[in-house]
Amino acid sequence: MRRVVLLLLIVFFLSSPALADIYVVKRGDSLYKIAKKFHTTIARIKRLNGLRSNLLRPGQRLIVPGKRYRPVKSGETIRFLEKKSELTATGSLVKAGSEIYPIMSVVYEEGEKLAELLSTPLNVPYDNWNLSILEDPEYKSALLKILARLFKDLRNTPYVFGGGNPKRGLDCSSFTMYVYRKLGIKLPRTARAQFNVGVPVKKNELKVGDLVFFRTYARFPSHVGIYIGNGKFVHFSSMFHGLAISSLNDRYFKKRYIGAKRVLSEKLIKRILYAWNKKN
Repeated sequence: MRRVVLLLLIVFFLSSPALADIYVVKRGDSLYKIAKKFHTTIARIKRLNGLRSNLLRPGQRLIVPGKRYRPVKSGETIRFLEKKSELTATGSLVKAGSEIYPIMSVVYEEGEKLAELLSTPLNVPYDNWNLSILEDPEYKSALLKILARLFKDLRNTPYVFGGGNPKRGLDCSSFTMYVYRKLGIKLPRTARAQFNVGVPVKKNELKVGDLVFFRTYARFPSHVGIYIGNGKFVHFSSMFHGLAISSLNDRYFKKRYIGAKRVLSEKLIKRILYAWNKKN
């Protein structure tokens, strides 16, 4: 029965237009009053906001049905998607203290060098989950290049809670599932289930490609993103931002961070790089 209900919810969100507005809860408000004001139902408001109870607090921001809300991209996300080259005064392609900019510049140069290196399959007799391979700038840049391509393909995809179609809308966990499926790795559908796979990773040992998890609207893992270095991660943030780059040190995410899992091993990375080089 639960699976049937979940399927109906997904169909509902995929078939509904991405129309929304923001309402700030006032003293004396209730879900009934707000639902009546916006000509909707209490159940729909709770689904849009991931609410588990009817309790509201003044100042709380709610997603409600309304005019079409254009996602607002942060400046950093826009630069990432447009893959602008960032040159320092010394002529370095990587901005000091940053690992984000290789996605936009270094990866495209070093990735081409690595393409020749990976002209034949690499035989790896063991699996290394420490990912020391990513300490090599060429391998790290090549992996970032692949991720950047996959992210760019989704730059105009809207955020849809429960969505699983890149052409119509994704949420945080269907985004990570889609990206890793493109890499040949099957992940479960939800953030909660994805938190139960892979190898646990300490925050100070995160590597590119690790999954980072947060508790947002629920006590269990309810939000997930893909780590890209320098304390940053890419995720489907919300209906109002869509694809975004955020920092683990942001107050919101720092408070809600609960851990990370590694689903890429050294052998898998080499296999992915070889396959992408052969295909492209």
